[in-house]
Amino acid sequence: MINLTGATSIGILYPLYDLPDYNKVEAFVSGLQKKNKELRVLGYLQHKDLATRFLPKLSYDFFSQHDVNWYFKPVNIKVQGFIEKEFDLLIDLTLEEHLPLKFVAGLSRARCKVGRFSEENTRYYDLMIKVDKKQNLAEFISQIQHYLTIIKPHE
Repeated sequence: MINLTGATSIGILYPLYDLPDYNKVEAFVSGLQKKNKELRVLGYLQHKDLATRFLPKLSYDFFSQHDVNWYFKPVNIKVQGFIEKEFDLLIDLTLEEHLPLKFVAGLSRARCKVGRFSEENTRYYDLMIKVDKKQNLAEFISQIQHYLTIIKPHE
């Protein structure tokens, strides 16, 4: 286990539906960058037309359904680079089932993986946070920050 204080490199996964979601993730990322964390952010575009609305930033990459094969495994070179990066911490901000993002989380070489609780997710994440069906992305991010701040890393 590693907490936010001890992590120097962090990968963040999230599905991108619209501008408000993007802004919430961007605020979370900015806060971590101010704490001198090395970040890489990978968003899964839900709709093809979103690609033109969100230009990649230095530490942000995107992929879409055009970058996955017939069984939803990502085949994009940017995604492969994200998977191969040995992050101290991987945070999956997915609130619903997204097979392409689950592939990325499952294959990631991150030392510690954090995501949404479900029985199926036990094989993918080291720490899972239970999400209420009414919970939104901002509340989920807040819970992740809370638990990753108070948790004591294994010495």
